Amino acid sequence: MYRKLSSELDIAIQKAVEQARDTNFFEASTTGRGVYPFINLFEKEGDLVLTAELPGIKKEELTLEVREDVLRLAGARKIEYSEDCSCHRLERKGLNFDRSIKLPFRIEGDKIQAEFKNGLLMLILPRAESDKPKQIVIN
Repeated sequence: MYRKLSSELDIAIQKAVEQARDTNFFEASTTGRGVYPFINLFEKEGDLVLTAELPGIKKEELTLEVREDVLRLAGARKIEYSEDCSCHRLERKGLNFDRSIKLPFRIEGDKIQAEFKNGLLMLILPRAESDKPKQIVIN
């Protein structure tokens, strides 16, 4: 009886964890954890560099937009299986994402460089001339 109860409890806990994960319960943080896609954003030589992990996503399925100091990264990952297969475990899921990232300064949108290779997106986001600090000459 103890084994049966223990097994049922294990199943109930597993279902609760999976349900919480599916409802984004763990993603309600303001630290950036649980937000997709994962990014790194850093400044190099006065411009911003953004890298994003996007495994299983095709570049044709990505949308990149910049407006003033906000970058939008949107897309979809589709996972399809043939109808004649028998799936035993499905942990990878298709997803749609749409993430807006507030940048620390305005960007020259027509000078952005983008590269997508092996599931890694790299953007070089040049700082807008109008947003660069200006040296003040004292008379």
